[in-house]
Amino acid sequence: MGWKFLLPGLCLVSASAAFGAAGYVNNAEQWGKLAPAEKAAYVQGLNDTANFVYTNDDLQTGIVKAARTRCLIQTKMAPNLLSDVITMAYEKNAQLRSQPPMLVYITRLSDICRVIINEDRARFGLPPQ
Repeated sequence: MGWKFLLPGLCLVSASAAFGAAGYVNNAEQWGKLAPAEKAAYVQGLNDTANFVYTNDDLQTGIVKAARTRCLIQTKMAPNLLSDVITMAYEKNAQLRSQPPMLVYITRLSDICRVIINEDRARFGLPPQ
């Protein structure tokens, strides 16, 4: 057993200490306590969760999820850059500071990826967002 197997556990312990006993990040203050690597890991998991197309998603939801994924690929938005998007949103928009990173992610990616989302919606005969 090498250090590679211990790293996920160490990150979890480190992240849990950073944002409290509950182990969740619910606002800008808790987000700000994470180290850059923790933010990148957190947002990668958040991204994978937010964009997984479930079999019971309706058409509009599935299109948006697929379009966000395509947008992230086209813009080469790596997890560290995506975490910067969330950090900047918290810093620039006081209304978002009380919101969890998932809501900030959805809000910002809707803006950043609007053109691609609307292209995909149009392919299915849906109006732009």
